[in-house]
Amino acid sequence: MKLRFACVALVLALAACQQEASAPSAAEAEAPQLDAPAPASEPSRVFGPQNDAARNTTGPLVVAMTLRLPSADDASGETTEVLALRGQNGLLIEAVISGAVSPATQVQGQTLRALLDIAVEEPRTLVYRVTRQTRPEGGAGLCGAEEPAFVVLWEPAAPGEPLLKVLGVAGAAPGAADARACTMLDYRRQ
Repeated sequence: MKLRFACVALVLALAACQQEASAPSAAEAEAPQLDAPAPASEPSRVFGPQNDAARNTTGPLVVAMTLRLPSADDASGETTEVLALRGQNGLLIEAVISGAVSPATQVQGQTLRALLDIAVEEPRTLVYRVTRQTRPEGGAGLCGAEEPAFVVLWEPAAPGEPLLKVLGVAGAAPGAADARACTMLDYRRQ
């Protein structure tokens, strides 16, 4: 019994010595070291055009979504989802999440469901507010010569369906009286 007690005490004493030796110094504890940024939660995805509008506007499309952390000055402290669409032709669209809307939402008297040509049972589409569009030299943008205000993005809710539909909206958000729909771009994941 005494031998067991002595062995346990010895193991605990050795463990305490190892912890003390591996503890960082005060200077090391104050300055955290970051070797590299954290990996993206979802890497870029590449989609091939499935209609003439998509082929002419972007060609193959790279879609990336990232989270933007708030600045130290931001009182709300909310992270923001940022969408980046990069066309092979040089078109770049950056947009921040605005929300999800029903496919029954109307733009110029037509529902998003009809404009995107999606099934009736689809529950929602995502809407992003465009913050920047860079057009290729001499090329058109998401809404031709007009600047898009919003981008409506739809991907099927069912797993395994590699589709993507993109609709630019000029003027105002979908559902507003002065919103104007641009041509729908249809893609399939490569």
